[in-house]
Amino acid sequence: MRVGDVLRMDRRPVDIQPEQEYRAFGMRSFGRGTIRYAPTIGSRLTKLPHFNFKSNALVLSNIKAWEGAVGVTDEEDEKCVASSRFLFYTPRGKEADVRYMRYFFLTRKGLGEIGKASPGSADRNRTLSIRAFEQIKIPLPHPIEQRRIADKLDLLLTAQGNAAVQSPSIGDAQKLAVSGLDKVLDRWAQGVIRVDDACRLVSDTVHPGADRGEATEFVGLEHIAPHFGERIGSRPLGEEKGRKFLFAPGDILYGYLRPYLNKVWLADQHGLCSVEQYVLRSTGKMPAELIAAGLRSRRILDEVLSATHNLQLPRLRSGPLLAMEIPFIPPAHQDQALADLKEFDEKVRKLAHTQQHRDEVLAALRPSILDAAFSGRL
Repeated sequence: MRVGDVLRMDRRPVDIQPEQEYRAFGMRSFGRGTIRYAPTIGSRLTKLPHFNFKSNALVLSNIKAWEGAVGVTDEEDEKCVASSRFLFYTPRGKEADVRYMRYFFLTRKGLGEIGKASPGSADRNRTLSIRAFEQIKIPLPHPIEQRRIADKLDLLLTAQGNAAVQSPSIGDAQKLAVSGLDKVLDRWAQGVIRVDDACRLVSDTVHPGADRGEATEFVGLEHIAPHFGERIGSRPLGEEKGRKFLFAPGDILYGYLRPYLNKVWLADQHGLCSVEQYVLRSTGKMPAELIAAGLRSRRILDEVLSATHNLQLPRLRSGPLLAMEIPFIPPAHQDQALADLKEFDEKVRKLAHTQQHRDEVLAALRPSILDAAFSGRL
């Protein structure tokens, strides 16, 4: 049946008063539900028309429905006001269960239909056409069967969501990778050393068409894993545009653009990197492995966040970075520290890979459950 045959648009205009208090309604993409914003006065709301709506209504964001901003309102949502960006539908009769319809539109097939009804090439310009949406044909079993499927999906997807939130994730492994370094290094440290005493900044610039030396690959910020000190990719050198920096085995690449991502890598090859990365070379007072570990430790990351948190596009200048202090490990303890560091990194990276796989499995479970429900397998 067509959506417009079983659902009707159901929202009522609100005359927003500048000094009156309201709660604005919002939505999350990817089927993650509705948002109730903190109360604010009417003059601070968007200038778009606003509406009241009912609970137990199917709701779609007309600019983000194509990426799963689809939900069902509840009694707390009903206390909010919604801008004209949100479309609310209630049943015309008893043929449709709005929960069932919400879940249908979150399946691959349902999202595909919404995508067809949301013309435009750029994300922000993909506005859902009301007329096209109401023309979408959906399979509607008997209302009792709709409610059975919706009840089962409520149960299964709530359990899936709880598992995703409550179980350790890749984010927990990232926190461990950073905080654990301080303990490993502090065990062998005797005082601290300034970064510019442990290493020096190297700026071997290569312009387009110039000699690249032994470099055969480009390793940019996108090729370094946050927090783990791992390279996760590279690309062969081709017709490079713009200047780049040369690096050599044993150099440390430090990403100073968005430094909160903590992208630090100890190079094991010759290559080129972007000018948004500092190339640091050990002065010989400590092995580069220990310097790199110090640079991605929680101690340094906290200083970096403090120095850049007020910037709209955070960039860490070389001066503040070189003036920071990392644990100094004297020669007598460097071998033991290197062994501990290697063991720690291996364990935390193994944990991270396991948790990343778990995150991917849980993320894939949701669309699989939905597809099973609408193909008669639930």
